[in-house]
Amino acid sequence: MSLSSLYKFALRLKGRGFSLSPKEVEFLKSLLSEFDEEFIKETLKRCFEEVIPPSERERSSLLRCRKLFAKPKGGGVYYNPKPVERDLKELIRQLEPQKRELLKGELERYKRLKGRVSKEELLGYLKILLRKYL
Repeated sequence: MSLSSLYKFALRLKGRGFSLSPKEVEFLKSLLSEFDEEFIKETLKRCFEEVIPPSERERSSLLRCRKLFAKPKGGGVYYNPKPVERDLKELIRQLEPQKRELLKGELERYKRLKGRVSKEELLGYLKILLRKYL
């Protein structure tokens, strides 16, 4: 695990032969303390291929790749124990009349604001609203 080989690799990816900023060097040092060098190289290469466009590679910082190295946090996912995958008509019938009217009003307001809305987009918004009102 050497910083110099990782430094040279990062310069090759960026496509310039000068140097990295002090923040980028600190970022590489912190990555070396957490991950294996080969994993870092593969992830940086993937970042430059998928995240950073070729026209911005020289000017962009390695710090844009930080999110690819982030470890997943637990408990951040919204979980609704009531599944929405059941029949949507059945779920709408289960709502109280007041909530059903609010749901219809929000759907109509969404359609007015967006203009033309595809069926899939409207169903997705309906599922979100059902989670709100269930």
